[in-house]
Amino acid sequence: MKQISEQGDQFKKLSEEDRGLLVGFLSISAIGKAFGGDVKPVTGRTVGEVLTDARAWREKMNIAAAEEKKRIAEAEVLKAKVLAERKVISEKISSSVVVAVVDKTVLPVNYDAGRYREMLSISYAIENKSAKDIAQLKGNVVFKDATGDMVGSLPVDFDQPVGAGKILKTTTGRGWNLNQFMNGEVEKIAGREFSGMKATFEPESIAFKDGEVLKAPEIK
Repeated sequence: MKQISEQGDQFKKLSEEDRGLLVGFLSISAIGKAFGGDVKPVTGRTVGEVLTDARAWREKMNIAAAEEKKRIAEAEVLKAKVLAERKVISEKISSSVVVAVVDKTVLPVNYDAGRYREMLSISYAIENKSAKDIAQLKGNVVFKDATGDMVGSLPVDFDQPVGAGKILKTTTGRGWNLNQFMNGEVEKIAGREFSGMKATFEPESIAFKDGEVLKAPEIK
């Protein structure tokens, strides 16, 4: 501030753009110094000298911003590519198998059965529409309420074989433990009437007994 006062005439001669740049650079320099950064001191230097540093700083910031913009654009392109690939694989899997969510049950605590908490169990019907036996199927079951809002999503792994043209009824052999102190996706699904929800299966991967595997790429 002392320098600005003493060199007021020089500041007045600067363009509005340069004045704004200089003020911004001085602020950044002060912040950097306060946090122990390796900042070149501005005191005792002329306006022109500091302005040269400010322009170099602006150029550096512009380059960094352009690189960040490029990175974001590349990430969006990659995401769109992955989503397109996932859609293609999902449609291929869906043409081979249909998964219907038949019911959901909350199993009570049963120490004899090794069940120390209430457990959410989901029943499914799987129809193999293909001409090949299915060895394994993975995906997510998505539950939505009557208005279409998300209730929760559960990962499922059907590792029971399903013959070509056959229908399998299963619960996948496992469930999800409920925690009375939480209100997560599992608890929300368990707490709603099944008739008041719409459940859909979103396929992720499928393996046929002949060795063919269809797997959607992951979104990272």
